[in-house]
Amino acid sequence: MTETPPKEFRVISNDDRVRQTDLTGKQPQLTVKAGGRHMTDAMNDVSQTSPGGDSVQLAFETVECTLRAENWFFETVRKELAKTADLSDFPTIMGSNGHDYLLHFTQFMFFLKALDCTDADQISNYIEAHNKRLGDMIADPSFTKSPKEYRKAIFRPERKAKILDTIRMLRAPVFAIYEYGHLLIDEMSPKTTEKLIEDLRHGNLLSRRIDDRITADQKRILIGSTGFLEDTYRTSLLMQRRMIAMTMSDQEFQKAKASAP
Repeated sequence: MTETPPKEFRVISNDDRVRQTDLTGKQPQLTVKAGGRHMTDAMNDVSQTSPGGDSVQLAFETVECTLRAENWFFETVRKELAKTADLSDFPTIMGSNGHDYLLHFTQFMFFLKALDCTDADQISNYIEAHNKRLGDMIADPSFTKSPKEYRKAIFRPERKAKILDTIRMLRAPVFAIYEYGHLLIDEMSPKTTEKLIEDLRHGNLLSRRIDDRITADQKRILIGSTGFLEDTYRTSLLMQRRMIAMTMSDQEFQKAKASAP
């Protein structure tokens, strides 16, 4: 990204009420506003009256950097999808919540690799943690979602064994479509995950994995990543880091660096 973030705080907004979701909406038309009776003035008032005003400004700038990086990620994926078909052919990704769905799915894939949770032993631990978390949620009297749907998302021993066998054979964290849906049930419904995967397969960002050594199971359509989503997301994080650093003074940067673990 060649654009240098400005030093002054700027509010990214969208005047198109049909697409008021800003960075998640379909074909977002972003404009930059400054001044007026908006958040800029409110932030300046705090800066002048509060000893912590500088930290408030930095917080707003950090949010802006995060939104810019996420928007770049989404736009880059859209451009890649457009190489395959018209963007209208990807209804889940281009829907009102498409940015969030895509981001959640990509983060899942990215952090499996980033945290080195890629072999059968690590995935086994991950599934056990997933099962325990869902079990605790269902047992909570204040749980408001469908217990039936969440029970389906708990991996039984036989089902878990199939997943681990697949990972051992393919030497990668590859899951069936409905398994992705259950692993991401906190972020979106399993049906939405399936539709998202259909879009990403159509755009050649996910691909079906087949291995003759794995016993045929018509219900287990294995899906793996081509790596484009994870690589693009990693780049967006690096961009975000650089933009945030550029909003800080040398003194602030050195202070943050010294306090880092």
